[in-house]
Amino acid sequence: MLLCLSSSPAPFANARASQLVRSVCKQTQEQFGYNYRQCVKSLWKDIPIRSATNLKDLDKAVLKLAAANAAQTKATFEKALNATDKNANGTTAIKQCVDSYDFALGAFVFAVRGVNDGDKSVTEILTQAQDDLVRCQRALASVEVPLPMPVSTTNFWVMLYRDVAFLVTSQLFNI
Repeated sequence: MLLCLSSSPAPFANARASQLVRSVCKQTQEQFGYNYRQCVKSLWKDIPIRSATNLKDLDKAVLKLAAANAAQTKATFEKALNATDKNANGTTAIKQCVDSYDFALGAFVFAVRGVNDGDKSVTEILTQAQDDLVRCQRALASVEVPLPMPVSTTNFWVMLYRDVAFLVTSQLFNI
């Protein structure tokens, strides 16, 4: 029976998601309102997350995924900033997002080291990263800025991964 489950094809990945990932996504749904299936599906795609057997490993894997997505989003905003007339409406908003994602990227990298070292200030850094990401969202909402569609998608993923990491870090350090 176990052999049959472990050799199931990829479409059943959500059914095979670890209890750890399912539990964290359930809590993320309850605390932050995210879609449970979407959370499980997005986390389960990442091999280091699949390999995580405890909160610490899961936390580091989610933080690395958040950092990778933040780096990609920051690069998109930098391209948009370089392609925009410096006096154009929206330049300030795009610059805010470059700064916000720069801070978030550094926060996620710091948080990986902090989790390794047992540094409880990681939750504070993750809260500051969230505040900066919200600043970006508000800046974009305040003006019409033509950005590629993937930016809103990666914004969503970065926030999801930040929220999952915050939840896991809080549990890891009993905060």
